[in-house]
Amino acid sequence: MAKGMRGRALEAVGKAVERVLADEKRAATVAKAVGAVQKSREAIDKAQEDLMRAMGFASKSDYKEVGKKIAALKRRARHLAEKVEKMAPASK
Repeated sequence: MAKGMRGRALEAVGKAVERVLADEKRAATVAKAVGAVQKSREAIDKAQEDLMRAMGFASKSDYKEVGKKIAALKRRARHLAEKVEKMAPASK
């Protein structure tokens, strides 16, 4: 029952969005608003990152960079482990 209600609600929302975006002027207005929200979000993210760095804390991008480095190290360790395994005598 919940899935049926949810499905109907999503369908109604989809139809409403289609009607709103069917008019080019409305679609352009919506696109402009979405663009403004995205720019604002980017500005907030940058200000937050600058503040975190100024306070001596790691920022979101710092954590992402560390995550990428850890993933690269894991791949390298796996690769080296495979090489060592191939070089080791097969005395099992």
